[in-house]
Amino acid sequence: MPNRCIVPVESLTKHVDLTKYKFETTEDLKSLASVIGQERAVSSINFALEIDDSGYNIFVTGSYGTGRTTIVSDLLKQASKNRPTPSDWVFVYNFENTDEPKALELPAGQANLFRKRMNRLINSLRADLQKAFDSKSYSERRNEILNDFQTRKQTLFTAVEKEAADLNLRIKSSSMGFVTIPLKDDNVINAKDFENLTAEEQQSINDNIAIIQKRLQEMVRSINHLDREMAEQIDELDENVARFVVDNHFVPMIEIYENIADVKNYLHDAADHIIDNVGELVGQANDKGQGQDEENALPYKLNKYQINVVIDNSRQKGAPVIYETNPTYNNLFGRLEKKSYQGYIYTDYTMIKSGSLLSANGGYLILDADQLLKHSFAYEALKRALRSKKLRIEDINTFYGYSSTVSLKPDPVPLNIKVVLIGQASVFRLLHNYDEEFRKIFKVRADFDVEVKENNQALGQYIRFISRVVKEENLMHIDRDGIVAIIEYGHRLSDHQQKLSIRFGELVKIIRESSFWAKKHNKKLVSRSDVNYAIQNKIYRHDLVEEKVHDSIIKKVINVDVKGFKVGQINGLAVYDLGDYSFGRPSRITINTYLGSRGIINIEREAKLSGRIHDKGILVLSGYFSQTFGTRMPLSFSASIVFEQNYGTIDGDSASSAELYGLLSSLSQVPLNQGIAVTGSVNQKGEVQAIGGVNEKIEGFFKVCKARGLSGEQGVIIPRANVRNLVLNQEVISAVKQGRFRIWAVDNILD
Repeated sequence: MPNRCIVPVESLTKHVDLTKYKFETTEDLKSLASVIGQERAVSSINFALEIDDSGYNIFVTGSYGTGRTTIVSDLLKQASKNRPTPSDWVFVYNFENTDEPKALELPAGQANLFRKRMNRLINSLRADLQKAFDSKSYSERRNEILNDFQTRKQTLFTAVEKEAADLNLRIKSSSMGFVTIPLKDDNVINAKDFENLTAEEQQSINDNIAIIQKRLQEMVRSINHLDREMAEQIDELDENVARFVVDNHFVPMIEIYENIADVKNYLHDAADHIIDNVGELVGQANDKGQGQDEENALPYKLNKYQINVVIDNSRQKGAPVIYETNPTYNNLFGRLEKKSYQGYIYTDYTMIKSGSLLSANGGYLILDADQLLKHSFAYEALKRALRSKKLRIEDINTFYGYSSTVSLKPDPVPLNIKVVLIGQASVFRLLHNYDEEFRKIFKVRADFDVEVKENNQALGQYIRFISRVVKEENLMHIDRDGIVAIIEYGHRLSDHQQKLSIRFGELVKIIRESSFWAKKHNKKLVSRSDVNYAIQNKIYRHDLVEEKVHDSIIKKVINVDVKGFKVGQINGLAVYDLGDYSFGRPSRITINTYLGSRGIINIEREAKLSGRIHDKGILVLSGYFSQTFGTRMPLSFSASIVFEQNYGTIDGDSASSAELYGLLSSLSQVPLNQGIAVTGSVNQKGEVQAIGGVNEKIEGFFKVCKARGLSGEQGVIIPRANVRNLVLNQEVISAVKQGRFRIWAVDNILD
């Protein structure tokens, strides 16, 4: 390779310069209070928070560990300070329709006070009503009514009785009614004596009995009318007594809530209900002669005048910010609790419980999109609530069809809320493409980046972020070199010399672990060596698979040559991603060429072990050969390409340049140096294009070369576009400095 292709040592990693910043340790730095590198996402969120039109809810996308949840929470909490504290909400008994409890809105902090006032009122009212109905004046007036009607009934009976006596009849009452008995000389005529009477005498007696029976029927009708009139007068008396006592208690209460129409109306309804059903409150018998109502037939006695407080914002400052970590239907929308009593299952308005949606009403609700979509009905119900701007607390069993009994239907509560969904970009695309309602409800997307361009501002924020983590978590302070090492690690996470990773989850982990190891090693400050130790220890915890693969290569179970020259054989480089750890390893690629017209045969594809992108790379090679060698005469050759000892799927086109070198070697019979591995994608013009995982690939090949013995002729060819991505470990850099390993960068296959 020409010297112009050699990558200089100073370009193999990022050299962090903090000379502009005057500090010795993180103790000297102010903690970061702003957000690093998420201007686009923050701007989107602020826009959605400021606009009041419906549908401007937010879907936050971005990778895990970018701090998106923390940043969103901080922004919402800041915005909530400038918004009014939302109202309290209570549910009360509906005296007109018992199955539809009423929802009442009260000013923030007033719900519990309203409940206490109502409890005091009812307790005091019950005692005063009991006193009123036990009073001497009430008893006297009630007795007057009873005696008056008793006298009037007795007068009616006496008149009939006198008329019967005039007809020689006696009236006797029994359980079956009234019986008329014939008399003769004031003596009762029995059946035998009646038979001895003449027919005229018997007929006269029967006629008299018929007359008295008719009079008795008229008397009974009159008595029933008097009983009804008496009951009405007693009811009127009870109502007047109750109204006098109830008004004395309720009027002051109604005056307090004069300006809250719904509460005022409820108090009027409650007062009227108490007056109409005063016997329930004071424990009297039902003098109206009516049976128990449906409520009283239940296995419990419902106190209809309780106040069920579902939202109490007495301690809330500004608008609420709720993060619901488990967005089940019940957790979001609330539930109707049930109780069991002697085989009965029952519920009432006092068992209505609120969910996080009602708790966040007037403010902001944060939800994890993945978790929301896992729970049946929750997503659809959320869309319905946001679209209608009303929250209905319903029994979820009705959605499943499990419940056939009549359940409560509480009043809907008006919703004024911003919902923030946090999820992956793939989830956003899926919902946006296939759910039309989603587009109307979540009109704002806030996309969080994973890296930020390095500049003086970003670097200053970065070191202040490190200081913030140290101080908030009470960790050991970090010296300058330790901070430089953490920043270098940030460049390694982003795989870029001009960009810093803002995957804060990974950074915080290293900061914590560096503090742990420094403390364990009895140090006073965290230094570069502690940071490097933490990084290496983290790698050690995750690189078992890499060690197994490396061991197989060293023991030649997996054949990889790193010395000598061979025709049609080259080392390609691949990255294995284990989820929490990725590493590079070399793979032997062999190419055979021969006479024929089939062109390039991808054995991986024929064995169905090749992905679409890798297949595309092979087809690009055909285009390159046609462009380079087939402009004057048709090409006629066949070639087979295979990744030796590969038994898994291969995808990606980063090996296409290596495959092209191998093809040219096989066709020309020019041997290739096996100590040089190649990575890079190639286009039809022969230009070498950038690939991913360049650091892992170089370090993976270096590790094999080191184990087999560094010769000074070994190295890796990479695309020149990837030089900016080089953030190699110190061991590779040292080997390059000493001339024992090399890295070349090319723009074209012909370089």
